Amino acid sequence: MSELHILDVGRADCTVLLLDTPDGSRCVVIDGGGKFYKGRRPLLEFLTGRGINTIDLLILTHLHQDHFGGFVHLVDKIAVREAVAPCGDLQFADCVYPVFGTQEYYREYHKFFQYLEHSGAKLLSSIECAERMFRFGDYMLECLYPLKNSTMRSVVYAMALCDQNLTEESMKWALDIHKQTCNEDSSIWLLKRNEEDLALFAGDSTDETLRTALCGHIITPHLQKLSHHGINSRYFSEYVQKILKPQILVVSVDEKNYNEDMNTQIAALCAAGKSNAHYTFQGDLTIQI
Repeated sequence: MSELHILDVGRADCTVLLLDTPDGSRCVVIDGGGKFYKGRRPLLEFLTGRGINTIDLLILTHLHQDHFGGFVHLVDKIAVREAVAPCGDLQFADCVYPVFGTQEYYREYHKFFQYLEHSGAKLLSSIECAERMFRFGDYMLECLYPLKNSTMRSVVYAMALCDQNLTEESMKWALDIHKQTCNEDSSIWLLKRNEEDLALFAGDSTDETLRTALCGHIITPHLQKLSHHGINSRYFSEYVQKILKPQILVVSVDEKNYNEDMNTQIAALCAAGKSNAHYTFQGDLTIQI
């Protein structure tokens, strides 16, 4: 039986799909959580605990460390056959790390993508996956965003930060725009089985980006991973939830960042979509699909 696991990794994202196919089980990972959570390495621990030594498809939705930090622990332990990310390796200019790259774990990002390249994993950019479907037996994982004409400004400015000739002024400019646009460039994925919509994974996309991705689609997923950990109404709306109507609305957040205001906001989203909420601090969510 195929399984969907959304792991408790704090205010971060990590999903593991174990999909049954005629050729055996296939493992898909969407985001890897932060580097550590409560002193643990949840993604690595989950995979090794299940005896999984190969990820068939790894997806990084966007360039934030609470989505890629956990990947560094896979180096030399877990093989990756195919990986999708906004861009490949990033090695920032030396001046960037003290300001941004160190606390955001971009040295670890560089290490992980070196590992992927050296181990022969097939690397695809998010923009190369626009409108593409990855098939695993009866299951399909469809990239709803980016679109083929998406600008992906966060990637352009992340790559600009790799220029060793950066001035302090140009570094500040590139950093500011990268930070402003990173979430809105998040890739969005829909898991289907035949014609059934199973799960929608929106990374940390804004509500505007999600509306763009949904344009021309009629989608009613059984489960939806809510964008941006249920924080800040720029990332979701009751309007969109009325359209999607997921049975389960998953909020990936820790207890520290959960409060009464969030509870009220999520309750309104659930009422709009006639959904039941699951907060990951309540524990890993596991469903058979």
